[in-house]
This record gives sequence, structure tokens and C-alpha cells, in this order.
Amino acid sequence: MSMPLSSASPVKVLVVDDSILMQKLMTQIINGAPGFEVIGVAGSAEEGWDAIQELRPDVVTLDLELPGRHGLKLLARVLKQDPLPVLIVSAFGGPGADNTIQALELGAIDFIEKPDGTTHTLDGFMKHLVAALQRAAASRKMIAAARQMTQMAAAAPARPAAPVPSREPARSGKTSLIAIGASTGGVPAVQTVMRDLAHLRLPIVVVQHMPSGYTAKFAARLATATGLDVREAADGDKLRPGMAVVAPGGPRHLEIEERRGEFVCVLREGPLVSGHSPSVDVMFHSVARSVGSHAVGILLTGMGRDGADGLLAMRKAGAETLIQSGETCVVNGMPKAAYELGATERVVPLTQIGTAVSQLIGEKPNLRTA
Repeated sequence: MSMPLSSASPVKVLVVDDSILMQKLMTQIINGAPGFEVIGVAGSAEEGWDAIQELRPDVVTLDLELPGRHGLKLLARVLKQDPLPVLIVSAFGGPGADNTIQALELGAIDFIEKPDGTTHTLDGFMKHLVAALQRAAASRKMIAAARQMTQMAAAAPARPAAPVPSREPARSGKTSLIAIGASTGGVPAVQTVMRDLAHLRLPIVVVQHMPSGYTAKFAARLATATGLDVREAADGDKLRPGMAVVAPGGPRHLEIEERRGEFVCVLREGPLVSGHSPSVDVMFHSVARSVGSHAVGILLTGMGRDGADGLLAMRKAGAETLIQSGETCVVNGMPKAAYELGATERVVPLTQIGTAVSQLIGEKPNLRTA
């Protein structure tokens, strides 16, 4: 694993892309960003692997559509050996979206879309590339700890989570809904939590920061992994037991409203909230209003503070609230912000969140074996 750099040292980036034009463009952008330096380029999976071994980069940018479609194979090989931040540079939509979601499940730190000259412009690409590199650089120290914790948990026999502390009075009534928010590093985290909650058969609402064109693919992969009826939320969807919805990427926020005794999805266009659309804060606030003490709120790994205010609103409404522990986060931004606000006292490692929620609502945990 690469040694941590001093604050004065640039973040060393390896660019893996089979397009010479993209290699040159990304090199120019990255070298022009303060604190970053391209130390090499590679045009195939084989060249990328050799360059990683020789150059020991701090961050890798990876095009999945390499010759032979070996981008995913290279990613899996790299992450098996070294908890290195890998940023996916993806073609938009279609097969590219499927491959990108799979890459995030494998442990890629983040992804950005290649410019296509229309909706995905060069200016937007430059901005998003630098921002994504900054997130990747910030996550370097945490990625190793998070993956080590996950590997240790997977190798150990399953056991119940420690008792969950609470200073509030026990809630009255039945839990009606589980709300989950996540951002950077959230794709595998959401999958883990939903898989461990599937036996509860409660409606689940998810906001994962992701652009339009990817959330439907994400929902489909969650359905396969969890056995739940998972779909991209549509305006007017009524939530049912065993059903989960993922907020669609794009300009609309997902809110939950109670109508005639049923919980209904509402999609509303609006400005960015906490820097995002869809926003975890918007969804959590709506759950606080509509579901109150009959909800559970879970805030997972992510950069920034989206979800912190909303989780506090849920706690004030009497809901049970939990955050992912920092050592198991890829980026401990959102959970840390929520904790500092007093939005929860419950800080739980990723692989124990399902058991902790089961304890909170009085259901038998569904313990998984290694």
C-alpha cells in the first residue's frame, strides 16, 4: 500500500484509458489542478497493472471500456491487492452504466461521465474530474481501514451487534419505514445494509447521490442482491412491505408523504439542497414530517454533510437514527456531520447495522455467516 504523503507532496495520479485524446485531456486537467500530478498513463489493463506496480500511484483513474473489456478485471485485481482509490471515468448510460454500478460495488471510490459534446460538456467534465479527485485523495487513509474492517467482519463468525445505547424513551407503535442516505462509497454500503434488512419486509427509501441514467441500474442490482422489490422511485408510488425505492438521479427531490393512511413517493423539482439533487436532507425531512416516530433513519458513508440536518429532524420527531462508524466509511463526512449535530448516539460498523436495526425495532436479527 502506498505510504501517506506529506501535505506538501502532490497526489500522484495514474491515468488508464485506451484513448490517446482522453489521456492527453485528463493529463492536462489533472496537472493543472493544485496538489495533483499525473505520473503515468496506460492504454490497456495489462499496461495499467504494470504501471501500478512500478509507479505506486496514490489515485488511479480507470476507463472501464478498455480493449477486451478488461477494465472491471483490472479493478478487481487492483482492489484485491491494494486498497487504492480508483476513480471510474465512464461512458454515459447503456452498458457503461451497468459496468459503472458493478465497479462501484467492487469498491471503486467514485465515477464521472466522459464528455459527449452535448449534455456532458468539457467544462463540466473538468469540474467534476477535479472534484472527484479531491474526494479520492481525501479518502485515501480511510479506504484501507474500511476495507480491512470489512474483510475482518466477513472472515469472522457472524455475531449480534453490541446493545444499542439510547437515552430517549422507547418508542410506541410499529416501525413503518426505513430511510437510508449515502454518497461517496455508498453503493456497496447500501447493498450491505439492505441485504441485512431484507428479512424485516419493511418499506425502504434510499437516496444515493448518483446522476440520471444510473439509479435505475442501481435499483435493479439491489433487487438482485437483496430479493426485495427494488425500483427507481416514480411520482405517486405507494410504499408496501418488501418494497424499496431509490431516488432517481436528476433535478427532482424525493419526498415521502402520507395520504389516506399510505406512504407515497413524491418527486419535486427544486434547487440543490446541501449541494445535491436528489438530497438526503430533503428525503429525511419529509420522513420526519410524515412518518415521525415510526421510522428508522440510517446515514452512511459520504463526502459533505447532506443528510445531517434531516437525520436530526428525524430524531427530534422520535425516529430511531443510526450512522455508519467512521472506520468503516470510505469517507466519514456525512455521518460525522450528523453526529456532531446530535442527530444520533448510535454509531455502528457497516456490517452490524442490520442487526442493530433489528434490535431497535424488536425483531429477530437475520445473522449472516461467513
